[in-house]
Amino acid sequence: MPKLRHLLVVRTDHLGDMLLTLPMVHAVKAAQPACRVTVLASAANAEAARHHPAVDAVAIDPREAKGSGLRGVGPLARQIRALGCDAAVIVHPTPRLALAVYLAGVPLRVGTAYRAYSFLFNRRVHEHRRRPPQKHESEYNLNLLQPLDINPPAATQVTWEVGAAESAVVVALLRVSDALDAQLVVLHPGSGGSAMNWSPAQYGDLGRRLASHRVRIAVTGSAQETALTAQVATAIGAAALDFGGRLNLPELAALLARSALVVGSSTGPTHLAAALGTPVVALYPPLRSSNPQRWRPLGPRVRVLQPSLDLVCPRCLGARCPYYHCMEKHLTVETVEAAARQVLERRHAAAPAPR
Repeated sequence: MPKLRHLLVVRTDHLGDMLLTLPMVHAVKAAQPACRVTVLASAANAEAARHHPAVDAVAIDPREAKGSGLRGVGPLARQIRALGCDAAVIVHPTPRLALAVYLAGVPLRVGTAYRAYSFLFNRRVHEHRRRPPQKHESEYNLNLLQPLDINPPAATQVTWEVGAAESAVVVALLRVSDALDAQLVVLHPGSGGSAMNWSPAQYGDLGRRLASHRVRIAVTGSAQETALTAQVATAIGAAALDFGGRLNLPELAALLARSALVVGSSTGPTHLAAALGTPVVALYPPLRSSNPQRWRPLGPRVRVLQPSLDLVCPRCLGARCPYYHCMEKHLTVETVEAAARQVLERRHAAAPAPR
């Protein structure tokens, strides 16, 4: 395989998915340092690529690939052609993305086999992601580099570089709230509907319990989740800082980076906290689509908790299931509190003694 001049990595779905894709960029740069890497992202996950030091450029797909059919495939193909890439890896393929890369005339087009449109790829990886034994998503992604003669080891921690401007915004907000020097625990109670989750009452109960250990609780969420964050913050009381809708994604990263612990569900900000090296307690449902063996956050200090059920559901049956509300009834606040306190106690023990 000749040396690559310019590689396009295509991933246009969600933030967590992009974070589990970016180890590919490390692998490419380690194998071929002179290769330029452009990431084709969605508006939802582009910041992860922008804050990765090994990514040379980021392009935005103006339409989300999921559910977009073939709309806008012509303009997207022209956008890709203008980049002048000699290879493209379509990490999470759709017919529209595969066709756009093909029409753009990219010479090497890497994608998975077994799909009706896989003929649009001229380098195909024969690996079923849903068949056992299950691997981590980052490992599946790295395997897509094999047709390019790049065979990296297992994925390492993702990189996200926090900028000075977003750090300054967070410092100012914490100073106004008289929490600049406080030990922060972040609760992220939303999931964007991507996974089953705890109830707001449980997050509020956890926040009250942790606040009794002299920490401040930052409740985070998107602009669409302000009612949820307000409900959780009100339940916690005076120790809570409601940041719902007040931080963009880079500013959220700056907050997570300076926190002692993050508790959240199977969602992008949980992956982001892990990428920043912040200790994480992640609450995962017993669903195949959220299997932590494949989808756990990639980082050195992550603990995944699941309901105490001896099952993995292919999909949620709702009220028909005898274990419905399993996240609420079979993953207790006491269990999560114990895990969170262990993290905080280890952090306290590791802190240098005051002079």
